[in-house]
Amino acid sequence: MTLRTRTAGSDHTDLGRVRQFADEMERSELKVEKDPLVSVVIPAYRAEPFIQRTVRSILGQTWTNVEVVIASDDGVDYAALLGDGGISDSRVRCVITGGVGTGPARARNTALDAARGRIIATLDADDLLAPGALEILVPLASVHGAVYSRIRFVDHETGAELQSFDRPLRTGPVKLVDILSSQIHTYAGIVFDRDRVAARWPEWMARWEDVYFYVRCFDDLSYIYHVSEPLYIYHRVAGSICNRPGTGEEYLAWADELARRLERGDSLGLRNATSRDVFRRFLRSRHAIEQEFVQALATGICSDYQSFIQLRLDAFYTLDGAVSGG
Repeated sequence: MTLRTRTAGSDHTDLGRVRQFADEMERSELKVEKDPLVSVVIPAYRAEPFIQRTVRSILGQTWTNVEVVIASDDGVDYAALLGDGGISDSRVRCVITGGVGTGPARARNTALDAARGRIIATLDADDLLAPGALEILVPLASVHGAVYSRIRFVDHETGAELQSFDRPLRTGPVKLVDILSSQIHTYAGIVFDRDRVAARWPEWMARWEDVYFYVRCFDDLSYIYHVSEPLYIYHRVAGSICNRPGTGEEYLAWADELARRLERGDSLGLRNATSRDVFRRFLRSRHAIEQEFVQALATGICSDYQSFIQLRLDAFYTLDGAVSGG
């Protein structure tokens, strides 16, 4: 892989670490395509305030063999909206789900079906990729099958960086149990090789569908590679699914429903029995957490999910009451 020249101070990535990752790829016994096309898939629902900034974060990547596929799930003509903002690039394509509010799973699958690249990167419409992110993540996805990074957590309104409560993991291969006992804020970002990972998002699953995708990857892979550098910029947006009244009850109900299905012998389309059990344990753990969150809100113990996390951080780092190993 050829590393592209960057302007000094133009991004927050560690160039030495990029070289390390590139060397790792070149030493791999796998035959890796040089500079593969990367398709960044974006589900878009009421994304007008964010989409221009999000697309610019992709088109400005040092990895230039990239396309952006936006799946409109609200009837908005995002191509026209981008054009109004001065973004006219043949690498950007817009498709439609055929409905309104059908959900992020259907939107992501719609974009995935339209994608031309072998390497797929997922990005929510209100989030960003850090400069140089794809240059690090794409070679790792080519070697390992799938990769994700630590997040940088930012308040959309103020631009202030917020504290991320994700449990830190070292750079390297990680097992499912460690992912599910460390990641709190979002499962929206992952980069994967579609020739090695056949996972899709379950369109019938109204909540936890992003976590399910990670679990489903373990039907095809023995691990997912983790990068400890924050390359995915996650924005807290007032009124979004994760930050609106009633969210706790929705996640609570779906955690219970999915756990019950697994306990009744429903595989949920997951072939790996170990992964199914880890997912079941995760859902039972999160059911207890969401139940406590709903009660804490009702009694005024906390004001939102972020403040609740600070109160019960230990619970997020455990499955079945036992702290997971690194």
